[in-house]
Amino acid sequence: MAEAGTSLGEAIEWLEMPVDGLSGKNLGRVAGIHVDATDGQPRWVLIRLGPLAGCTAIPVEHVAEVAERVWAGYERDAVQKAPRFKPEDSLTASQELELVEHFGSGKGRGRAAELAGRDADETTAVPAEVED
Repeated sequence: MAEAGTSLGEAIEWLEMPVDGLSGKNLGRVAGIHVDATDGQPRWVLIRLGPLAGCTAIPVEHVAEVAERVWAGYERDAVQKAPRFKPEDSLTASQELELVEHFGSGKGRGRAAELAGRDADETTAVPAEVED
């Protein structure tokens, strides 16, 4: 999937692109990018699941752009059962850990390791600022 070093500029280009899952089924559209509140690096791709279904977030390292579409390393069912968030809302350490757990990332690795020791209510990911 995406390289560990996906830049914010690359991720911003995904806004409004369709997102497909492993089986090729459409998951929704990219509704936003959330970045680490400390270093500004992209951490989450927010997916608008539908007009009434809301949005969820997928780890940025688990997506890739191919042919003007974003491909996610998950089946539709897993994404639809993920916790929901609004694209304009910041995420707390607790919310990020809930997402990490949902998508099966191991404790002590990746984003979970980065969040270790943080207060559960601390804001750890914020919406990326997009220039018009």
